[in-house]
Amino acid sequence: MFPQLTGTEDILTAQTDEPIPWTYQFDWETKQLKQGPDGRYLRTRTYAEYLQETVHKILHTRRFRYAIYSERYGVDFLAEKGRMRSGLSLPTIKAQTEEALEAHSEIERAVVQDIRFAGGRVILQLEIEGTRGTTRLEVDAWQR
Repeated sequence: MFPQLTGTEDILTAQTDEPIPWTYQFDWETKQLKQGPDGRYLRTRTYAEYLQETVHKILHTRRFRYAIYSERYGVDFLAEKGRMRSGLSLPTIKAQTEEALEAHSEIERAVVQDIRFAGGRVILQLEIEGTRGTTRLEVDAWQR
């Protein structure tokens, strides 16, 4: 008559897949959200794209600048923009970067593989371990 279900309720609920988180894509050259041919704003499609876009957004947001973000979102070193190279501490930038990224709920571990000055820019090479996968990327932290 009625089908018999085998197993526990935990097994049945654990098999549901959670949707991949997404965010809007941002064009860092024009400082505008990207739009598709139909005028709609583009979303990230994969988990790696989501992590990369999230990292860019965190590292380009000055902490405490916008009331919509919590005090854990963003970085403090953007306040040092415009200072001489001798006044900047790359180990401090590295530590603040890792701390800011790991404060995000989807990022479990962030490692700065390399940090360097390139002309008027600070370039970071990162390895990000999220809750659902990992990615590597290079981020231009800011143009001085």
